[in-house]
Amino acid sequence: MLYQLGIILIIIVAAVIISRGFRSNNNGLIYEDEMDQDELRDLDEEIDD
Repeated sequence: MLYQLGIILIIIVAAVIISRGFRSNNNGLIYEDEMDQDELRDLDEEIDD
């Protein structure tokens, strides 16, 4: 019984560590809904050029 609880705890800890890695792997991205209108307009102009 104690052996099974230990395995479950190890799996939970590994899952938490892996999920933190995915969450912090954002690379500083800024999403479109977080930008204001001026930033979006500048970005559109930069892409069109």
